[in-house]
Amino acid sequence: MKSIAIYTVIIIACCCYQVMAKTLVRVGAYEFPPYVELDRDQTKGLTVDLINQLNKIQQEYHFQLVLTTPVRRYIAYEQAMFDAIFFEDLNWGWQQRNINIKNSSTVATDEEVFIALKRVAKSQLWFNDFSDKTITGILGYHYQIADYKIVPEVLEKKYNMTLVNDHQASIELVLKQRTDAAIVTRSFLHQYSQQHPVQSDQLLISDRVAQVYQHQLLLRPDHKLDIATLFMWVQQLLQQGKLNEQFKLLGLRHPPDKTMAVDTEHEHL
Repeated sequence: MKSIAIYTVIIIACCCYQVMAKTLVRVGAYEFPPYVELDRDQTKGLTVDLINQLNKIQQEYHFQLVLTTPVRRYIAYEQAMFDAIFFEDLNWGWQQRNINIKNSSTVATDEEVFIALKRVAKSQLWFNDFSDKTITGILGYHYQIADYKIVPEVLEKKYNMTLVNDHQASIELVLKQRTDAAIVTRSFLHQYSQQHPVQSDQLLISDRVAQVYQHQLLLRPDHKLDIATLFMWVQQLLQQGKLNEQFKLLGLRHPPDKTMAVDTEHEHL
């Protein structure tokens, strides 16, 4: 029994050494289904699966999830709490704040659309004018319809928006007729319709696109890992196996094949 215990300690020590010997890449993540989903004590989603796969295909880096919030992501990055963030866009506050970060080419394309109750929105024409309608969105998200502003008071007064913490809550407010419409990602709607077919059937989804996501990888400029290598690994993983199957189920689209990442650096003014 004693020899088994010693052997176990040795195995654990070896595993710890292997992790310590690798360069750490901390990946920031906030609730953004289906990319990051917080389910009680469990974090899941496409970003989590991608991190797991990145740790399997190479031995030089160890990717580790670091949770933050949509509002605090910029402060957390500048305080060096994480090094990278996946399925992000420079237009979501990074470029506007002149934050020093590198971005890759697009790794995935998604969309935001509007939803409303079918019995309220009789046709697609209903989505043409929101001047007399209430809209629900997510706190800390950047919406094209609101000129990418995120200040709650501005969104509420100027754009008649109600802000909640997740897409599920947005849909529930529509179903309970506490808001006229909500902005939801198409990928999340794919997932929601599979899990809640009865409720989903009550919703009219707009043909009008609220915003097109050009998802990129963002990485700290002085990190040992370069953005081109990260882009290459992620692009390969997203086009094969389990992750590619998830892509199809969620209605995500791959961008045209590119051999090199865009190596853009945004520096503080």
